[in-house]
Amino acid sequence: MREPASLWKLRAASLERARKALERGDPEGLHDLRVALRRLSATASALGKKRLSREARAMARSLAPQRQLEVDRQLLARVGRLGFLSPDAVTALAARWEKLAARGDRRLARAGDGRAIHGLVRSVGRLAHRKRSPGADRIARARRRAEESLGRSLEGRDDAALHRYRLAVKKARYLAEDLYAMGLAEWKTHAARERALQETLGRWNDLRMFCRRLAESRVEAEERGSIGLASELEHLLAALEPAIASVRGSAVEASRQTASVVPITLRSA
Repeated sequence: MREPASLWKLRAASLERARKALERGDPEGLHDLRVALRRLSATASALGKKRLSREARAMARSLAPQRQLEVDRQLLARVGRLGFLSPDAVTALAARWEKLAARGDRRLARAGDGRAIHGLVRSVGRLAHRKRSPGADRIARARRRAEESLGRSLEGRDDAALHRYRLAVKKARYLAEDLYAMGLAEWKTHAARERALQETLGRWNDLRMFCRRLAESRVEAEERGSIGLASELEHLLAALEPAIASVRGSAVEASRQTASVVPITLRSA
């Protein structure tokens, strides 16, 4: 069984890889860094490093608007290719959203090569060189606490509840993957199931946030007197409603199946 030090090595390596990817300007660099930070936060919280967990979580949250804008621009390009918006409308929105993205360039630069991220890398690196006894029991307790949030179906719950559930699924999955990395193979199935659920919830959230930005852009277009653009956006929003409802339904059904699974224990750990 791997020791916590091995987990710290994994977290340090993934954090540094993601930081370098963002610094190079890799397309998925921002996404990878946020995932590395979320994973670090979950591991640190489980192993009692609360301050480190808070710092990693705060940095991940600070990058959320820029990541969402990145996703929104990708979805805009997709609806443009599918013909849901005219080329002129896509061009107008793309230009506006590109300006918004440019405003966040300084924040991304700090995330890739700033004092805060280097401080996190050093902190995790120091933990990786310490000798500690196996901590699977601590990770397992944190995992069981995370599972409590997954024990109810999403049936009849509002969007805020779905969003909280999505974050809980992420944490539960990351802890399951920690346990699997420590040699507890029985957690692989749980991690895989939660990854699929997380992806479904992620598609729902991406579409939901994309529609929110489209709605904001429609209001802006109306205020500028761009009636044609506002009308196109209104029709697009109406066209996307069934897609959001469908993905939401898939997420609710997946949560029902997850809630029916009896959590495993670590009596043998």
